[in-house]
Amino acid sequence: MGFFENMGNPQGKLGNIQLKSMNKEHTPVSLWGLKHLNIKENDIILDVGCGGGMNVKRMAEKAKKVYGVDYSIESVKLSREVNENLIRQGVVEIIEGNVQSLPFEDNTFDAVTAFETVYFWPDIEKCFGEVKRVLKPGGIFLIGMESNGSNNFIMKFWKHFIDMEMYTDEELFSFLQNNDFSEITSYIRDGRKKQEIIKSNGKETRVNDDYSNVSFSDKFLEWVTVVARK
Repeated sequence: MGFFENMGNPQGKLGNIQLKSMNKEHTPVSLWGLKHLNIKENDIILDVGCGGGMNVKRMAEKAKKVYGVDYSIESVKLSREVNENLIRQGVVEIIEGNVQSLPFEDNTFDAVTAFETVYFWPDIEKCFGEVKRVLKPGGIFLIGMESNGSNNFIMKFWKHFIDMEMYTDEELFSFLQNNDFSEITSYIRDGRKKQEIIKSNGKETRVNDDYSNVSFSDKFLEWVTVVARK
């Protein structure tokens, strides 16, 4: 499997290298996304498509327990290495699994997160329904992406090489609404204007965003975090 084919399902030594790189490169957008999730000390959280395991580790600093699930064996292995001590303490558990059929009971989690992964989900509306199934009533689903669709020269470049589907915040809103999620709010970071656009209840507001820990290319992307309630 080549470099680009490996992006959606990391495998082998190349996959391990890619995952470690993503742990580092995705840190800014992940931290920005996580600021929109109010984690409580008794929360039980699931990170779908946990990749290299860094977001699991970050959330485990505040939550009661965090589960990570990924269909990539290499992701599961690295996530377990990154969270070795937390797994030993019973705070983290990493499981191989598929978002199309999550290996958990109904109404299990206070929050489900999906960072940089919905691009690769088949039948995304059905997957959103599966996320809703495992959420507790009133639970939160947070989606984090580093681009608001593919209408951007950087993302158009990547889409040419990688089998992935890039969504806009409006499309995600529609998918969530079709699954009867409520209180759907989109946060969009405009890196060039250093502002955050907040879309909620049919209204759009802008606030200053002084988050400066970004790479050069990130300045030309619209980071997106969408939060919805079951």
